[in-house]
Amino acid sequence: MIRQERWERIAFYSALLLLIGYVSSLALEFSSLQWIATEQGKWRVESSEDVTLLGFVFFIGTLFFSIVPAFFYIPALFKTIRNEFPGWETGVSGRYAMYYFALYQVSYGAMLVFYMIFPYPWFSEQSVLGFIESFLPQVMMLLFALLLFGRRLHDIGFVRPAKVKQLFFTAILFYLFSTFLLDLIVTVPIADYFRFELDSWREEQISGEVIQAKNISWVAGIVEVLLVGLFVPIAEETMFRGVLQTALTRRFGAVLGILGSSFLFGAIHVDPVLFPSLFAMGLMLGFLRHYYRSIWAAILFHALNNTITVLIYFFQ
Repeated sequence: MIRQERWERIAFYSALLLLIGYVSSLALEFSSLQWIATEQGKWRVESSEDVTLLGFVFFIGTLFFSIVPAFFYIPALFKTIRNEFPGWETGVSGRYAMYYFALYQVSYGAMLVFYMIFPYPWFSEQSVLGFIESFLPQVMMLLFALLLFGRRLHDIGFVRPAKVKQLFFTAILFYLFSTFLLDLIVTVPIADYFRFELDSWREEQISGEVIQAKNISWVAGIVEVLLVGLFVPIAEETMFRGVLQTALTRRFGAVLGILGSSFLFGAIHVDPVLFPSLFAMGLMLGFLRHYYRSIWAAILFHALNNTITVLIYFFQ
């Protein structure tokens, strides 16, 4: 028992260090943004490959807190979960949510090291492996959820939604709101207040990837649409509404659970211009997951939004 408790403490504290790496990796992503003053007196935000001193500091911090604790965390985690019989825990505790995000950060650190040795991309962008490589973060999101919650997926929301017929109507209503009103009442006023240009480097990147895939072949284009439209929503909702929101709601209540998961959902996309609309989207997704008591409700809305968006890019 004493030995098991020791492994649990090692897993817990090394996971905390890995979460520092997670925060540092977010700061690293934001430090790569370039703020350009336009002739109209506004700010255009672009992704830049130039390395700044601050970016270098965050890179070293991310590398250290994503790699060094992993050597303690991985064996301790497997020792811990191996001795916990299936069904011992219901719901998603804060500890297991932390374990999940720590595992994700280990994979992020491993990818940093591999890309330092073997520069990105590893595979041709025109190959199947090239497509998969570009979606590695989402693959990790889903893989680690299956590893930690595979025997109890119902705890992270993979159950039949309540009020199914009403759910479809609500998802369509939310989509119409996000398409025709969200920018008008949220994105544009906030962008004007902070004098941001509305051009989003992230949206341009997504549209470019879809068009590039279509130019390779129709099959590649359809695969890209399926990955962005269906796979990405399932993976991201598993992380944010399945694991994070469920754990936060259990600990702090539904309101803080939805707010917390929505904030991180907006931040993880590293797009200051679209953060307000992404945060609002997160609130809608969080409401759907909580009200209909199923992650499938959030996946439905997320997939509907993504699929229609990429289809528009596809047929441009």
